Amino acid sequence: MKLLEQRTTPMRSLIVIIFILNSFFSIAQIERADSIKEAEYSIKNLKVNTKYQDFGSTFMGKDKIVFSSSRKTAGLSNRKWDKNNQPFLNLYIGDVAENGEIINVKPFSDDVNSKYHDAFVAFTPDLKEVYFTSNNYMGGKLKSEGLKIFKATVGEKGHWKDFTSLPFNDDDYDTGHPMISADGSKLYFVSNMPGTIGDTDIFVVDLNQGHYGKVINLGETVNSKYKEYSPYVDGDVIYFSSNRPGGKGGFDIYMTKLDGSIPEPINLGEPMNSKGDDISFIIDSDKLQGYFSSNRYGGVGDDDIYSFKQITPITICDQIATGIIKDKVTGTRVGNAFVALIDENGNRIRRIETSFDGTYYFGVKCGTNYTLEVTKNGYFSTSVDLKTSNKNGYDNNEVIFIEEKEFMNRKNYEILNVPSITFTINTAEITEASEKALEKVMRLMNKYPNMIVEFGAHTDSRGPDAYNLSLTKRRAAATVNNLIEKGLDPRRITGKGYGETQLLNKCANGVKCTELEHLENKRTEFVVIKK
Repeated sequence: MKLLEQRTTPMRSLIVIIFILNSFFSIAQIERADSIKEAEYSIKNLKVNTKYQDFGSTFMGKDKIVFSSSRKTAGLSNRKWDKNNQPFLNLYIGDVAENGEIINVKPFSDDVNSKYHDAFVAFTPDLKEVYFTSNNYMGGKLKSEGLKIFKATVGEKGHWKDFTSLPFNDDDYDTGHPMISADGSKLYFVSNMPGTIGDTDIFVVDLNQGHYGKVINLGETVNSKYKEYSPYVDGDVIYFSSNRPGGKGGFDIYMTKLDGSIPEPINLGEPMNSKGDDISFIIDSDKLQGYFSSNRYGGVGDDDIYSFKQITPITICDQIATGIIKDKVTGTRVGNAFVALIDENGNRIRRIETSFDGTYYFGVKCGTNYTLEVTKNGYFSTSVDLKTSNKNGYDNNEVIFIEEKEFMNRKNYEILNVPSITFTINTAEITEASEKALEKVMRLMNKYPNMIVEFGAHTDSRGPDAYNLSLTKRRAAATVNNLIEKGLDPRRITGKGYGETQLLNKCANGVKCTELEHLENKRTEFVVIKK
């Protein structure tokens, strides 16, 4: 692809590196939802900047920054580019100081820096691979003036090796601005490949152990008919720069959600955006600090790197609260428990019932205090405080342990809080599903060595009275024998079959009742005789 006429703004050489195309401006304003409020920022020009180009910062871990610069450096080629009479761009690395300054700056790697332009890097989470934008320069020769994304791996001694051109690169169009998602599963990048909505669009491709999925355009909720540059993804939010109408100047920094739930991207406003070009936004969401690049008035050189602090959260920032409810004693999952999400004023926002596997899910806001309250019949109520961070898209995963009650009151007597023992239909054969209930009986009997109980078996009113009585007597005897075989002292337990003589509701013979009403009577109980 032949590069077109360069821009006349001070960031002209940067724009050449990242796809020089014509710019369009208008005074149209981007509409935004009334419920979305811009964050407040403070910014600072950094001492690392020179009179040359300095831009495109990228986090390398939590304490290092890699950026591009055309500064003159001993040991590197200082050949000048005829488009701006400055040296070709190289990559540099520095440490992040507490005040946001980038210190201890040095060339990033002789392995990566070539004799032509190298800019905009991205690292996999384990820092063992680097993706970067460079001229189509392989084998010591410049094959074309186009841009491509290359990948390299890090060797045991820190040297970068195994340089490869990504499979979707092509001599007929440009690719650049790589960005890797936090989990390393996706690569975002910019291109003017066929299928773009505008001049340059942001695309995404899945990464899977060295294999690449289908290249997908992020669509019209992100891309416009103008230019989109420098994507940065934080959770489910994407930050990028665009020269679409309605901005403060040339390129402005925008944000939107990847799920398309925001119709129009949000302009970050001043002071992040200016009358110049503002690009390469990155943020550490835990610290609410980051960097961007700008050629705005008052800078040190052609393009400068600025640090910023986010003073207030963005109202679209949201997270999820997920987890599992488990029994405190057994560690098993507890299904059909109720979990309530309560705000800091005590208002119940939502209440859900866990599924059979004990899982729960809530959508929550960033930077907010909540309480998760768990209730279930037969268990003590449990509350857990939840304080969300300002990291958008974060999953506040919490395993909540609840303690089952040992005893329950039924009318004028006390029983062990265990599920009813179940039997094969019309027999006294205890089902395997009741084994956990019997184990709990043994735990309670061992915990209270002087306790004496009576096991009572009951039926509903359906079926002949005599048959029901006989069946429950056999079931009572089978249950008592089972516990004695497990080691329970026979002097501490008796059994009795009651048939349908002790119904808990109106469902006597001849009364029409629902299945649930009959089920209430069809039960077993361990009645406490002596505790």
